[in-house]
Amino acid sequence: MIMVAVALLYLPPRPVSGYESKGKRDPFVPLVGQDKGSNSAGLEGIISINDVILEGIAIGHSGKNVAILNGQMVKEKEKFGLLQIRKISKKTVELSIDGKVYKLSLQDEKGIKVGE
Repeated sequence: MIMVAVALLYLPPRPVSGYESKGKRDPFVPLVGQDKGSNSAGLEGIISINDVILEGIAIGHSGKNVAILNGQMVKEKEKFGLLQIRKISKKTVELSIDGKVYKLSLQDEKGIKVGE
């Protein structure tokens, strides 16, 4: 038994396997919720429309729609610091930041478009 334990001490270490992306997205990193370079204070720390990333919209059966902004689910009328969610529709989210109103739109194929 002692000889087996001593032999294990002298075995070469096993190589650590990893993922080589080769320019592709790592499938083990979640799409929603990952840090996209936004303000570290989350939605509470948003001070400009450039800090907001619209990632998705979900339409509820009862008319209660939700949007995903910067990896966080939000509902109409919610407020986070200077940010207030005004209206969520099928393809757009209307919000205000410090009183200024913006409309974010989902594009059909190419992701996200920001407009005023």
